Amino acid sequence: MLNVNMTSIAHNPGEWKTAGMEEKTNFRSTAFDQACQTILGSFPEAIGVAFKFLDCGCSLLCGVSAQGDSIGELVHVSGQPQKKGKKPPICFRCKRDGGLNRFIWQGIHWPGDESELPDKELRLTIGRNVFGPDYIETNT
Repeated sequence: MLNVNMTSIAHNPGEWKTAGMEEKTNFRSTAFDQACQTILGSFPEAIGVAFKFLDCGCSLLCGVSAQGDSIGELVHVSGQPQKKGKKPPICFRCKRDGGLNRFIWQGIHWPGDESELPDKELRLTIGRNVFGPDYIETNT
């Protein structure tokens, strides 16, 4: 399962709140996408990025291998606004409890376009290794 050492990256907090799925899918052009690209670039053996969006607006990300093993450390993308010249903040709730059990949406970000995705059975197997046997894919 996911490693708990955290790094922090900030994003625009209004981009993935609990209001609706369409708001959650705006992450593609945000710090979430930047964090995914950093993880995939840093760990060539990672074929995807597991994520959990939290009820506070933050998210947790980690690279995943073809076997569903976590790769690298768990990256915290903050839902708190970043101040110029300051380190990206971790919100007080995440600092207190780590956030892993407060997720509102979880899944795996697969790089590339649809033709480059692993087949559905492999994606489900990896997702179940990462998130447990009840994992299902949702359309984003």
